[in-house]
Amino acid sequence: MDENQWIEQLKEKADGKVFRDVHFTASMKEGVRQRIRQRHSKRIVWWSRVAFPVLTVWLLFLAWQVGPLSLFSGERHASKPTGPATSVPELLPGGSLDVPLLWKASPQTETTANGQPFSYLGDKPVRVITDPSGFYEDQQQRVFWLLDAGQMKKVELVAYNSEGRRVELGAYSVSGPLFDAQHHVPTGVTLPDPGIWKLQVNADGKYLGHVFVEVKAGISPANRELVEPIIREYLERESSELGDLGKEREVTMELLGVEAPDAASRSVYAWVKVVSKDPLKSSGVSAPMAFQIAYNGSEYKVTGFQMPEDGNRYQSSLQRIFPQKVLDRIQTRP
Repeated sequence: MDENQWIEQLKEKADGKVFRDVHFTASMKEGVRQRIRQRHSKRIVWWSRVAFPVLTVWLLFLAWQVGPLSLFSGERHASKPTGPATSVPELLPGGSLDVPLLWKASPQTETTANGQPFSYLGDKPVRVITDPSGFYEDQQQRVFWLLDAGQMKKVELVAYNSEGRRVELGAYSVSGPLFDAQHHVPTGVTLPDPGIWKLQVNADGKYLGHVFVEVKAGISPANRELVEPIIREYLERESSELGDLGKEREVTMELLGVEAPDAASRSVYAWVKVVSKDPLKSSGVSAPMAFQIAYNGSEYKVTGFQMPEDGNRYQSSLQRIFPQKVLDRIQTRP
């Protein structure tokens, strides 16, 4: 049975039962049409009442989203300078923008005070006067701290490197004026690693200022000039370990490191070659050595030296005698 036949049968059954006594006149048909029109007009009025506010809210939201962009664009065009355009920072090979270097050595300034020339690092209220050759790892450097502040009795000195290592430099009493500074403090400063270090001054428990310095790897010119002739003279005369080389010897030396924690003592590490000048002796020594140098009140002298043992104890004695940074230099020697 198709759909049309089913509808016709349903209509016949309704006319025979439910709508048997019902007859639609022309007026009744017109009434139904009027009701349909009224319902349709109410739907239009309801949609217009609801749709207009919704449309208004949507338009406001769209204006809020687009408006700031247009306004920002307008301000950007309005504030564009009329002069030459500034260049954009170039990208590094890795693709990141070049950024300013924050940790760098403080500039050196040359000036005069009371007719006396002097030079210093840093800016007031904290400046330092030191050897022009600069700081070297593990070697004490003489420093005069120039301080400009109110009354102060004591300062605490501390150093930080760019990797976060902290070294306490001690506490000192404050002395009077020096050059153009209100106060000064003479100290020795020993820093362990190469790189940029911040030397900070705290006065009476409060931060006063700081100076950036560069610590170099290797041996300072002053220490090289001091220790080389002392060691050479010692090796030319030493008899307990090198006596079989005779009295006439040729000494060559490559300094590998110096530890100078204070002015009175030195630990010197070097690769040494000592060869006898006696034609009847063909023996010689070529090995890393560690020397202890001390000030005896009138001059510096070698007070002892060590060299690695032979055979299977060579490696263990090498590690016992030399610090790690010197071991690294021994292993990378050509």
